[in-house]
Amino acid sequence: MTAGTVTDPYLVKSGDTLGAIAKQSGQSVQDLMRWNGIKDANRISVGQSLYLSERSAFGVSVVFLDALRSPIENLPYKVRFDGKTVAGKTATNGRVDTVVTKDAKSSVEVLVQDLRGDWISICKTASDYGHKLLTLVSGAIVIKGTTEKHPPAAPTKPKEEQPAKSAKDAKQAPLPTKPTGAPTKNNPAVKTKKTKAKQGQSVIEVGVDIPQGLLDFFANYKGGEITEKEWKDTAAGIDCEPEVLKAIAEVESGGRYAFWRLNKADGENIPAILYERHYFSKETSGQHDKDHPDISWPTGYRKKSQIGEKDKKMSDGKIDDDDVYGSYASAYLRLINAYRLDAAAALKSCSWGKFQIMGANYELCGAPSIGVFVKKMCTSDAEQIGLLAGFIRKKPQAWKNPKNKKLGKEISLHDAVKKKDWALIAFNYNGPGYKTYDYDTKLKAAYERLKKSA
Repeated sequence: MTAGTVTDPYLVKSGDTLGAIAKQSGQSVQDLMRWNGIKDANRISVGQSLYLSERSAFGVSVVFLDALRSPIENLPYKVRFDGKTVAGKTATNGRVDTVVTKDAKSSVEVLVQDLRGDWISICKTASDYGHKLLTLVSGAIVIKGTTEKHPPAAPTKPKEEQPAKSAKDAKQAPLPTKPTGAPTKNNPAVKTKKTKAKQGQSVIEVGVDIPQGLLDFFANYKGGEITEKEWKDTAAGIDCEPEVLKAIAEVESGGRYAFWRLNKADGENIPAILYERHYFSKETSGQHDKDHPDISWPTGYRKKSQIGEKDKKMSDGKIDDDDVYGSYASAYLRLINAYRLDAAAALKSCSWGKFQIMGANYELCGAPSIGVFVKKMCTSDAEQIGLLAGFIRKKPQAWKNPKNKKLGKEISLHDAVKKKDWALIAFNYNGPGYKTYDYDTKLKAAYERLKKSA
């Protein structure tokens, strides 16, 4: 090490000692031990992260977002820790002033005011080691507006929605135009305007400005489910049974029509997606992790049933609403926000369509660019099965046991599909953690059911 090159936190290298690190960073050995929970000054490990200040060791930052993942400005808050209370209002980016706790065991509680002005606790966590970022997401959309008296003649119940058209009858509805109105202070892409409904009710119309690039992709929709002949021809081309491909579709997307309507019964048809923030973090070298952990983080989302569980890999050490997979709508909100930061990386960070193929695999599918891949995904189920065939044929062989190649087995997705080896299909498709969600068992059960019905 040389003076002036010590970064905070510091990654321990071969030959480092705690005394040398303390000298170069201008800190005492005792402080470094306290900030990092070290009991023996002679025992530090290569690759270990050391916090070189109280702020990086015990700092806690909070950011508030609304349901559209827009920062909430001017929200009164209180943060309680170590017998102190820090109060204020959130900044334009939804952030509060960083607080520094006494030690890793300190309890941190965040409070906000409800509609009556009462303070309610919405988050309580331990400080732990390392600068913690708490991302708190509201279930409401934060906009500026006033309520007016309900007109006597206006209905009090909404009309029943008409059922969505079947896939066969589906035609692309006109794509949404840019929303009109004043941009919200929290997010200029969200616009609001006051208007009146047919019966005179006061309405605040909220519109999300969808990037033109995404609208151009959506415009390619032609529709149409995969025919039985297309299932058979695709399966024959990769030397497998059609029911194997159908089983993959069923487990990955429920086997249903691969498009959904953004505005329900009369909205445009867009492909089903799942946004993966750990892909976006990798594609962008983590440059957005600090300010956008809800859409960019080294660790992926979790199941909703895991909310409240502790997980050191999460940005705040705990799984909350912002760390879980949501609906297609929430996936698109995440995609839209990521697209504005880095369009290509955002498209590569989604699994698309009936077979949920990651955009990052576009070349394996035979697409010359991520744009061509997404265009095909937005066109029809039939285009999607063509991409699947390429993915199965070209996916490189992988080791079933990546931690120990000598004990592992080199396999390919193509071989696994031909042999109906469900564990190997699941491994290639979902990675080493496939057993966590029983992908192999689900694939086998779906295949047997489809084969029986066939």
